[in-house]
Amino acid sequence: MYPVSQKFINEIRAIERKIYGRITIDYTDPTIDQSIQVEANENANISYPHQVADNIKEPAAKYASLDGSWILGEGYVLAPLPGDASIRQMGWWGSTFAGTNGYFSEPYPTLAITFLPRPIVKLQAVGDSQRQEWPVDFDINLYSGENLVYTEVVTNNDKIAWEKSLDDPVTEVTKIELVIKRWSHEGRCAKILEFFTSVQETYEGEDIISINLLEEKETGVGLPVGHISSNEITVKINNETRKFDVGNKQSPVYQLLKPNRRIRAWLGVKHDNDEMEWVPLGLFWSVEWKANEAEVSAETSGRDRLELLRKNKYSTSTVQQNKSLYDLAENILQDAGLTAEQYWIDDELKNFVIPYAYFNEQEHREALRKIAEACLGQVYCDREGVIRIEGPSYMENLLAGETGTYFLEGEFPAEIQVIKAYGIGPEDYFRKDNPPKVDGVANYIEVETQPLTVDEMKEVYKSNEPVVIEAAETKILTIRYNESPCIDATASLVDAPAGCAIQDVQYYAWGADVTVYSPNSGTFTLVIEAKPLKVVNREKVIAKDDASIAENGLLKYEFPTNPLVQSISMAQGIANRLLNMFKDPRRDLELEWRGNPALQLNDIVIVPDYKDERGYFYVIRNELEFTGALRAWLSGRRIGNGV
Repeated sequence: MYPVSQKFINEIRAIERKIYGRITIDYTDPTIDQSIQVEANENANISYPHQVADNIKEPAAKYASLDGSWILGEGYVLAPLPGDASIRQMGWWGSTFAGTNGYFSEPYPTLAITFLPRPIVKLQAVGDSQRQEWPVDFDINLYSGENLVYTEVVTNNDKIAWEKSLDDPVTEVTKIELVIKRWSHEGRCAKILEFFTSVQETYEGEDIISINLLEEKETGVGLPVGHISSNEITVKINNETRKFDVGNKQSPVYQLLKPNRRIRAWLGVKHDNDEMEWVPLGLFWSVEWKANEAEVSAETSGRDRLELLRKNKYSTSTVQQNKSLYDLAENILQDAGLTAEQYWIDDELKNFVIPYAYFNEQEHREALRKIAEACLGQVYCDREGVIRIEGPSYMENLLAGETGTYFLEGEFPAEIQVIKAYGIGPEDYFRKDNPPKVDGVANYIEVETQPLTVDEMKEVYKSNEPVVIEAAETKILTIRYNESPCIDATASLVDAPAGCAIQDVQYYAWGADVTVYSPNSGTFTLVIEAKPLKVVNREKVIAKDDASIAENGLLKYEFPTNPLVQSISMAQGIANRLLNMFKDPRRDLELEWRGNPALQLNDIVIVPDYKDERGYFYVIRNELEFTGALRAWLSGRRIGNGV
């Protein structure tokens, strides 16, 4: 359960309650918007102009400079080097030192950021807070195409982070320019941490018509094998002012109702002292917008970070020997550009070691799905937008935790010891059902191994026809092997012109990127030899339960072919676990109730079963509908094999 106060629980449980909503939308997100380009007319030896458009206003450290200001023992550190995988925030540093009283001479240090047309509602110029330096006199110019449409002249600024909101938005701006004429310290170069101004709006009260949230870790169809699910939110915002109409050029969000706008939402309660307590519903990116002029609302749906992983290819996979599923998952997430704070991987995945691990070119999300399938784990996003990859025993490990205080009177069965279980009584729900899981029963499990062996070195690629190359041309060829995956690949050129050579090769499991340079024109043939890995001696393992077969009939399940399942022991472990979980019919939970936004996936709920009996269920699906009041639908998987 999301950590909330007991006051929150009491107010959510109250017969009469008031729920509040809040939505924040970032209409400009420089981490997504590929149209944003940053240029500077000068740069220090180490400088990161692109960082002035990333919404980070503080440098990571007090960086040293050879301008006479560097004093040992006063907390200075060396600047992060280009190419460092862990580049820290530094911002743009110019190369010209300010003269007497901090004045620069022409040409002044200048930053320019270009982007697709959008309104500008705020201006900002942020200096270096660690070094306590800032721009004093500067101009900010706004352009629409080649036309200068607005200029802000600032003199005698004494703030490190200067900003100004415009009374009227300047629309259809395609470039903003910062021209620095005077700096806070003479003898030092310009240092700007942030210049690009994002557009963010927050909606509360009557601005919100509805919020609908769907979060799940299982799709509810068949056996939960390799499930990977994107949570989704739909928000409707009041459009009585016609702010969201596409043609409203005076709107601060004109031309910004696009896909991939970041959405965050909360539901909360107000305590007696008027203090709000909010519960986050997640982090999402918009899919499409609807703003019908005949309606008073604007609507958009958003999906979580896993949906973003569907949009890019994982194409850099190589064949790796004896790697764990943990290592493979981390490689995929980092290749997708995620930081360590944006994902969590269960340590249990370190126990699954793959002899020859590889992925053909595919979506990052699909590669994660195969990992989840191979260990019978789950992949989903939590309320903080963090991708969670849980191992098969994650929920069992939770049950082995310490006992604690429960939100319902009574004791758990002896086999259940878990903290933070949430009780839902008859007064809390409108409809309760325990439908039989007909498609979720299997008493005869088949899993086939995909063992790999290394073949002999052979030709796996040859150009179909001679490749034409001009004099002084660099050509990059992306090729696919005739057999894959492959290891120990070697590329060579045949019948190439004089001086023509391979400059660089990146080998992958499925193919290669080959860079060729030639000082002379001509043709060549590209040949690649490698050792293919072949699936040989497949074996099928079986797990069955004769008692269940006798009672329920033969219910067979064939585990999907998965290239990561290569050993008999791994296949047998999958079969045994699936059989133990799904050999008997199970009546899970479908509940329509008043709802509690603090209840999350993986939480355990206690619901009356029959007379004095109680059922215990993991939350595997949660749907919230807020329209000023709150209503919810919950799906739970029963703990244990009881019916």
